[in-house]
Amino acid sequence: MSLDTEKLKEQFQKSKKARRAWSTYKWFDRIRNWQDWYNWIASFLQTKAGAAVALTSTAALTTTAIVVHNAVVDPYAEPYVPTEIAPLASAEPMRQTRGTLIFAIEGRDKAGRLGTFDVVVARKQFLWVRGSSDDLEKDGRVLTRDELAKDVLDQEVRDGLSNAHEVIAVGAASQEGNSAEEKARAGRRATRTAEIVSAAIGADVPVSTLNLGQYRERCPACEKGGTNWQRPFMVIAVKDLQPETVLAEALADAMTGKETLPSPASYSAFDLAKVR
Repeated sequence: MSLDTEKLKEQFQKSKKARRAWSTYKWFDRIRNWQDWYNWIASFLQTKAGAAVALTSTAALTTTAIVVHNAVVDPYAEPYVPTEIAPLASAEPMRQTRGTLIFAIEGRDKAGRLGTFDVVVARKQFLWVRGSSDDLEKDGRVLTRDELAKDVLDQEVRDGLSNAHEVIAVGAASQEGNSAEEKARAGRRATRTAEIVSAAIGADVPVSTLNLGQYRERCPACEKGGTNWQRPFMVIAVKDLQPETVLAEALADAMTGKETLPSPASYSAFDLAKVR
């Protein structure tokens, strides 16, 4: 091979290496520029102007999630509903009598054992007289014992309670007054309810009391319409319990989250006590 040929080959190889080096440099330069561009985009999207641009960019929304204020917004994700504002379940009465609404509910204790209950709630015109633990009223008029048995504890209600595994007499107090005094009043109402119910059903049916205490969720809007609904006349029939079910836990679970029934979280107590 001639000397000229060798020189030309050497120059060609140097030129080839130079082009490869230049190509490699440009490639790294593009990567660096892309990173700079990405960092600028990320910073821009964290500003109000960037958020506005991101929200109006339909192309980006249809292809990928967008980072706005360091949060990933997925346009295809299911809407999130916070548990604290989730709608309450509406317990519908399974039957009605002349003076009551009867609701069928169920709940589980902490071990998952099931309990089923019938909740007998006197219609709204039947209420405890405010400040009293002895008398009930109907539309503002105090009821006699005979009227109470006729209008509230009618034969259908008595039959249902007589067939229960256990009957729970409930006492509650509205939000007015001293908390300790109202809790005690709610306890006396539960005891009075147990006396009324015990006289109307067979002696072989166990009876307990449930003191819910005082209503404690202050509601200015509710107060304008009165607070009578916070102290209902209510009896619970225990229909069935799985073996070893903790009654108080299953009942509290069953009563929770029902907008038409008193919620344990809305009252100051949940004291269950055996009467007979």
